[in-house]
Amino acid sequence: MLLPVSQVASLVNALNLTWLDKVYLNEIPNEDLDNTASTVMLLQETDSSPTYHANSTFKGLAMGVEIQIFYKIDLADDFNPLEAEIALLKALKAAGWLIVSSQHHTTDPDTNQVTKTIYVTKNEMI
Repeated sequence: MLLPVSQVASLVNALNLTWLDKVYLNEIPNEDLDNTASTVMLLQETDSSPTYHANSTFKGLAMGVEIQIFYKIDLADDFNPLEAEIALLKALKAAGWLIVSSQHHTTDPDTNQVTKTIYVTKNEMI
């Protein structure tokens, strides 16, 4: 079984999102921290807890992932982030992920990039 962040990364990469330049797992490399010319996604694990308890053991894992999107500064005029996010949420839901929270858009104080944070979870039998 792949790590939760790897599962989400595989799904996102398979979607071939034209608006997304890079997907990072766990951290953004130092050389890309100040990059405002690309739209990047950061995936971090939020949960990996035993679940489906029975017979003094567990039969599954509750997996959680935080998805952070950092939009590039110069977005195309015809690009609608909300429509892109809705399509992403629908793809995650179709793949069995539950959308726990989709936070409001914020502006990163260091880079002035618009950001979006989404939390997803999935229970998987082992």
